[in-house]
Amino acid sequence: MEQSPQPNSHNETAPSEVILKFNSEVEENFTIKVYDENYQEVGSHSPQITDDNKEISVQLPSLADGIYKIEYYFISSNDGHALQGDFFILVGTDTDSYVSAEGNAFGSSNSNNELSNMNVLEIIIFALKAMYYIGFVLLIGWIIWWQTVQHYSNDLRRKFVLWGLVFQMLHLVGLISMILIQVDIFTSKGLFFTPNFPFDTNFGSFWLVSLVLSLIGFLCLFKNRWIDILWITILVLCKSLNGHASTFDFTLITVPFNSLHLIAAAIWAGGLAFIVLFWKKQKLYVMSFLPTFSTYALISFILMAVSGSIVTLIYSPDFFLLSNDWSRILLVKILVVAIVILFAAFIRKKIKDSNQSLGKWLVLDFSLMIIILIIVSILTYLSPTP
Repeated sequence: MEQSPQPNSHNETAPSEVILKFNSEVEENFTIKVYDENYQEVGSHSPQITDDNKEISVQLPSLADGIYKIEYYFISSNDGHALQGDFFILVGTDTDSYVSAEGNAFGSSNSNNELSNMNVLEIIIFALKAMYYIGFVLLIGWIIWWQTVQHYSNDLRRKFVLWGLVFQMLHLVGLISMILIQVDIFTSKGLFFTPNFPFDTNFGSFWLVSLVLSLIGFLCLFKNRWIDILWITILVLCKSLNGHASTFDFTLITVPFNSLHLIAAAIWAGGLAFIVLFWKKQKLYVMSFLPTFSTYALISFILMAVSGSIVTLIYSPDFFLLSNDWSRILLVKILVVAIVILFAAFIRKKIKDSNQSLGKWLVLDFSLMIIILIIVSILTYLSPTP
């Protein structure tokens, strides 16, 4: 994204407009606001967008000398990624009046409530995204492992399907929350609803297909193997096509590898959830399940490592420079995954030794898996590009 005037720039002559230029199309439900040193909004015209939906501008009145804060919010048409931020500019010839963003009037009590609301808003969005990703991954994995579990006892199968309904509900609630985020029901000003969800865009269409598919799943899942496979395939592709994977030039590479990454993660998460949920009352079945899970979990981790590395290099070639929050959060995820791999090796050894005291280690492994999914939800909220 390019900004004019430049962030943290000194402008001897007051700019007549603010311009934001993007590499890809953005939606029309965007905002640009300009505030003075007292955090009072500067009167301006309504923001305008170009015909190609790649440039937003807003005309400014005559600005007095001083420091101004420019806030913006927009949604990418490709993947529905919402981005909001701000930057400061100095207007006037008196450079002695310049102070850093941390020390100027915007750091005073006038903006504290706004910043507090923004922080709470981000926490809410992270929580909703985490719920969606946890439900998504657990449900996909649960359906995959059903192909193995359906050969167990009737009682276990019945309870497995009931847990499947729980994961379906979790996924549906998370999915609806994600759609509500896209229609701006959660904003920095509190709850607000604008019924203009962009169904005519790629990401809007994929969200709609995902919602319909989620509802259909309550009728058709866990009944036919090929229907389950088709359902999983369409849902995973929709997820990959309305995420970061669809915004880069190498879509034919990023979408398949992202889909592979999701399925591998689901196999690990779903199998681990089965072990934890059925450990106490179905220990014999779980013990017989462990060797199979251990093998496929190892394969899944290899696939996740390969696909994740390839996608990361495409998303952020300068990842190792840790130049943005996305790179730094991803590094945290990698460190947590490394810990999980160590735990997995320890658990595999105990399985080979026929050790029955695995419960607490499996619960800890499951907890780390939830942490990873929460981190993933944060990564989807951030932009991979600096």
